[in-house]
Amino acid sequence: MDRRTLLKAAGVSLLLPRLESFGEVKKKPVKRLFTVVNHLGFYQPNLIPKSKGTIKEAPALLSNLKDQFDNLKVLSGFDNPGVQLGLGHTPCVGILSGYFNKLQRKNRISVDQAAAEILGHETRLKSLVLQAGQNLNFSQVSWDKHGLPVYQWDNPKDIFNVLFKVEENHQEQKRILTEEKSILDLVYKHAKSMEKNLNNRDKEKIDEYFTSVREVEKSVKKRTYWSGKPKPVVDYKVPQYSSRSVEDYVQVMLDLSLLAFESDSTRVVTLQIPFWESFKQDNIGGNYHDFSHHGKKPEKIKKLMVMENMILSKLNESVNKMKSTPSLNGSLFDETTTFVTASMGNASAHTFMDLPALVIGKDIKNPGHERHANKPMCNIYLSILQSLGMNQDKFGESDGTVEV
Repeated sequence: MDRRTLLKAAGVSLLLPRLESFGEVKKKPVKRLFTVVNHLGFYQPNLIPKSKGTIKEAPALLSNLKDQFDNLKVLSGFDNPGVQLGLGHTPCVGILSGYFNKLQRKNRISVDQAAAEILGHETRLKSLVLQAGQNLNFSQVSWDKHGLPVYQWDNPKDIFNVLFKVEENHQEQKRILTEEKSILDLVYKHAKSMEKNLNNRDKEKIDEYFTSVREVEKSVKKRTYWSGKPKPVVDYKVPQYSSRSVEDYVQVMLDLSLLAFESDSTRVVTLQIPFWESFKQDNIGGNYHDFSHHGKKPEKIKKLMVMENMILSKLNESVNKMKSTPSLNGSLFDETTTFVTASMGNASAHTFMDLPALVIGKDIKNPGHERHANKPMCNIYLSILQSLGMNQDKFGESDGTVEV
């Protein structure tokens, strides 16, 4: 029985409710989603275990995550059927939604933004989408429920300022937010007055308009609320980094991702490692895109492994840091599902089948490797969303769930 406070007076015993002041109120569980997408894929012969079940002999790339093996599920064999009609790198934009063509896709929202709809209402930012490298059109991976792209931040200093720096024109921003709210009120009243003179088709259109206005109004209210709250203070300075160093760029973006979680500025962060044309890394200079399109040439694969080993080792360090970062309910790791995937199954052949998926978390069931041949990636997305609290039984082209 949990400890309760018992008061006795005049022979009457009164059992009080659990009181926060006495440390008797259980803290509300917090859930977070950290999604990492490598645009150019991973060299899967060095990533996916040959056998199913517990990981006994880890391939070279996967060995970078050895600290997580007790909390890691490797899922292979999954496809994105809705992107197969695309050419070149274009289908990569559909990795988190299952579709790349706005006109054809049934699912207009990516898994991270669906998670933000569940988890993003109590934080300053609903989600944060980052890119460790130059922002290119076909590297967009996050889409809102209307099928519109979510802005991807690629400048570490700008990201830090959004999270932690107080804007110089703070009062001016508050005034603008107040004006936006007033304008929305006027527009809503005017549109409402027209409603009685509309036919059924126009009423449907005006209902859609009202829905849009309400969504904007909610956004303005949230921004107004947070504009009056001080931003968190952190002991962190954006380090000097080279825009041509994948290692530098990935490291600072991982740092900022964890700081966003630690300060509870958001509970959904997406980090994409995009299409790199030119870089310098460990005395290797060249074209990451060229190495990923290796044509099975050993000299290119060797250089590719330098990049991919670095990416996964940095991720491993960040997950370990989550484990040592305290939170209200234990550690940051206890609250966070980390999902790692790639936009291509085989970048060298430009294929979007047999996509890799790594899920890391405290509550992973039966860690190890599972293969689900020719199953849609949306099955994984649905499973993750359900674990975060979504009650739906369908996401995109899902036809079931997997154990995560």
